[in-house]
Order: sequence, then C-alpha cells, then structure tokens
Amino acid sequence: MASSPIKFEIPKECQTFALFNQLPTELRLQIWTASFSTPGISFVKLECVGRNWRWLSAARRYPLGFGDLDSSREHQEVDEIAVEVRNETKPKRLVSMRLVPSVADPKADFSNFHDLNKQLRLLSMTCGESRDLVDRLLDKNGAVRMSNSKLLAFPGSSDILFLEYLSPDLFQCRGNYDVNPNCPNLNNIRRVAMRYCHRWHKKDSLTCWQCGLLHKAEESIAYPRHLYQFLARHLPNLEEFYFVDYLLVRKETPPDVAFATHTWTESWSPPKYKCGPRTYYEADDETWNIKPEFLHLKNWLQDHFIRYSKTSQLSRHSNPEKVRFGVLACEADIVAPVSLTAQPMLPAPKGRNKRLLCEYHALRQQRRQVLRRRSQTPLPVDSRVVAANVPFVFGDPDNSFDFTFEVDWRRV
Repeated sequence: MASSPIKFEIPKECQTFALFNQLPTELRLQIWTASFSTPGISFVKLECVGRNWRWLSAARRYPLGFGDLDSSREHQEVDEIAVEVRNETKPKRLVSMRLVPSVADPKADFSNFHDLNKQLRLLSMTCGESRDLVDRLLDKNGAVRMSNSKLLAFPGSSDILFLEYLSPDLFQCRGNYDVNPNCPNLNNIRRVAMRYCHRWHKKDSLTCWQCGLLHKAEESIAYPRHLYQFLARHLPNLEEFYFVDYLLVRKETPPDVAFATHTWTESWSPPKYKCGPRTYYEADDETWNIKPEFLHLKNWLQDHFIRYSKTSQLSRHSNPEKVRFGVLACEADIVAPVSLTAQPMLPAPKGRNKRLLCEYHALRQQRRQVLRRRSQTPLPVDSRVVAANVPFVFGDPDNSFDFTFEVDWRRV
C-alpha cells in the first residue's frame, strides 16, 4: 500500500525566499521551468474546418484480406506491407483540419493544457525574468498549439496528447486512411495516446480471398490499418505511442508478495499522469491484467508501423525503430455522496385562506398585549429573616444565624 502524503503548514515568515535573486541565473531558470513541468494528458481531436468529409475506403479490401487471422502458409509467405505499398496511391483530398478540445464544456474537460496556460500567465506577471522565460518558451520551435493559439505542449515536455483523428464508428473499422489533413500542428506532436477499441476483436464471418465464400471464424481481429498509416504519414516527430485501455484492472497480489515488492516499488514507480479525478498509469504484465490479444495487437501495430515507414513513399517518419509503444491504464477516484435524499422542508404557508390568517393575527396581537401588561406591573417581593448558626445543622435548636432570602417571583 502506498504511504499517505505528509501534510504540514509553512509559517508565513518561511513562505518567501528573499535570497532567490542571489542564486545563479541558470539555477533560477531551472526553478522557473520546474514550476510548470508537471506531466499530464490533454484530450484533443481533429476537426474539419468548413465542411464535413466522408471516409470512402472503409470497405476497400486488398486481395489477400489483410487484417484477418489465417493460419495457411500461403498467406504467411506473402508480405502484405509490400503489396499494400505497391497498390497505394497518394490521397487527393486535402482537407483543412484543426486541433480542438475533445470536450465542448470546459467544466467537464480535465486536460492538462488548462493548468499549463494558467501557470504561464501567472509566471508572465510575476517578474521580468519569468516573463522573458515564458516569451522564449512560446517563441521556440516545436510547441504544439490548438487552433485558438493555446499551448498544448511546450518543446521538450513529457505531456501526452490523447488524440482522436476519426469518429468512433470509423475508428473501429479496418479501412485505410485516404485523407490528407492540412494541420501543421501535427508535425510537432512527440507523445500521443489513442483509445484501444475492443470492437477490433469480434466474431464474424470472413470472406475467403480464394473462393469468395463466407467461412465462419471463431474469432477475428479487425486490424486497424488506418492507425499505422496515420502515424507514419502525419506524425513525423513521433517518439512515444500509447494505447489507453479503460478496462484494465490491477492483479491481486498475495500479502507476502506485496510486502517483498514494496521496497522495490519505493525506489522505482511507473510514470503516472493526473487528470482531475482520473490517474493514468503506464501498465505492464506484472501489475495489470493485460490480455494476450491486446499485446498481440500492440505488437502487430508496432511491427507494421516500422515496416510501412521504411517502405512507403508517403511516410514522413525517418526513425520508426526509435518509437516506443506502451499501454496506459486508468483509475478514477470517485467519492460516493454521503446522502442522496434531501432533508425534509417545512411546507410554505398558503395565503389563500384569509379567514385563518386573520384569526391567527388577532391571537398573536392578544398574546403580545398580555405579555406587555405583565412586564409593566411590579411583582411583590417576599423577604424573610431566618436565624441559624455556622455550620448550620438542620434540627439543632441552638442555631442562631441571621440571613435574608429573596426570591424573584418573575423567574419562578
């Protein structure tokens, strides 16, 4: 189990560091940069500008039925990437696109770029040195921006962009990406994550490429060819790619194994990205329940991306072997409400029954008059003299102590 965070209060006299200006310039710049370099995930999508477009090649298939599981030797001997590259043509449609937030409502958007731009505005108003740092950072080449010039990721940051380049119904297909998006901001993306679609694993009937008949298959995989085509053609500076699976859960480890690995996890922990109530972890086989078909599809994507980037003339990626492929799992911190039922409220008085209101008003005035009369009339005060000794013993005839006892009859 992870240790609880340590909370402490900093006194007011220790909240300011007066010797900050005396530090070296390089150290001050590193401190300014570290103040907004927390890694996070920003959720964006490609949106068409002006008009919609239709994916025409969703049902186009190559002669060998690529993307289908087949155990025949004839299919394994043929290089499907070579056939695909030989038959491919450059997309003629140049569509103007832009990067926009995936969620329209800012209150429901947990993207990291909101906090990033807020911190940059705060630094630009702190002092002249921090303002110059922000200006140099924004003018530097390699920054990823949206259509409204908001910064998504500054150069050299470890932020990840959760990108949606197709609608969900097209993303789950196995077709080709026959669109040429005109979006210069895609060239600066270095770390990207995409949703893992479980609809790629389905049981259906496959069309045989030899006889043209339908053969039942126990399980087939709709390999997304459009995915590695998009990565190779339109993300030339890609360094890391992640599949995000929201259905991954942690493995149940025995107590003795958990105690043995506790010391190792303290020294090294996988990267995590905090986005509102969600936390994304980089998953591995030892900690998370990753299915074999998931790993098979990830390895298939990495292999086809490397081979396609090397052989295709449409590819713009120069070092596909250096691209790292990983998996992200998500855990949400959802707090259940204390009570879903509201407290009962007294019914509001109705003003339709005028007779009842008049009678209630008359009784209230009469009660006020009685209380006013009692407060104005003086009440008699009875004073009695009692003789007693000290200490006073009840029943002793020799008690001789004089004292007065007053009673306020108004409070009785």
